[in-house]
Amino acid sequence: MLNGVRNYHYNSVKAALFFGVVWFILALFWVILGTKFATLIWLLIIGVALSASAYWFSSKLAIFVMRAVEVTEDEEPVLYGIVREMSAHIGKPMPSVMVSPHQSPNAFATGRSERHASICFTRGLINILNERELRGVVSHELMHIYNHDILASALATSTATVLTYAGSWLVYVGNTYSEDARKYCKFVGAALNMLFAPIAAVIMNFNIPISREFDADRGGCEITGDSAALASALNKISYGLQLHEMKSTAGLQAVASLMIIQPWNNHASTLVRLCASHPPVKDRIKQLISMAA
Repeated sequence: MLNGVRNYHYNSVKAALFFGVVWFILALFWVILGTKFATLIWLLIIGVALSASAYWFSSKLAIFVMRAVEVTEDEEPVLYGIVREMSAHIGKPMPSVMVSPHQSPNAFATGRSERHASICFTRGLINILNERELRGVVSHELMHIYNHDILASALATSTATVLTYAGSWLVYVGNTYSEDARKYCKFVGAALNMLFAPIAAVIMNFNIPISREFDADRGGCEITGDSAALASALNKISYGLQLHEMKSTAGLQAVASLMIIQPWNNHASTLVRLCASHPPVKDRIKQLISMAA
């Protein structure tokens, strides 16, 4: 657990360098297309504003998409008590506790920092897990917060926004160029709009590798000392998702990558499953069972 927390500065520097490269490539792309310098400056200003907005408000957007509300200790005494106890045990700020009315069992952590973090639990998850299993899920999400995975998620989301904006802009400005340039701009812009989701998934997996789920599982079990409980919780959630699949919408697709288990079953489109890539649940359970042994 502590190793993940100590890697905060390393993760932040890596994220800053990577997104700096993305900005440079986008700017170079616009220059090659012949965009005027003054227009390019305005594009960069608007892009920075969009990125900053995504950074500051991405957690609120995720909570809004899930229709979640913050709960008090009187409303959810067991869940609230677990989050408070485990945060105090680690010696870190307690995140806000949110509950979503979705019957599909799942949970995720979001926020731009430890002091501005929230953990969202669906009603379906609360209904099917016992207290011991809830502790396993809470410990997993706390590790995402204290390993600063949520910061990288916000940055990846903002980059996806910029890529979408770039595609829309190319479609729009294509009308101001010559016939050949217009066709080229519209083609490239439409391609970016169509492909931004898998591109965003590549960015997410580069900056937040799939191993983050394994790391959060291990770190969480170091807190609770009960890896079997988290394995049981993942197994229940996996079966619960088959009974109550979360409806795939544009908003939920953006939140899916944050969830403890990918919410879409095998009937979901390849694009949707790519954008919410997680390691196989059976591999995570296998690791947890070996830890318990």
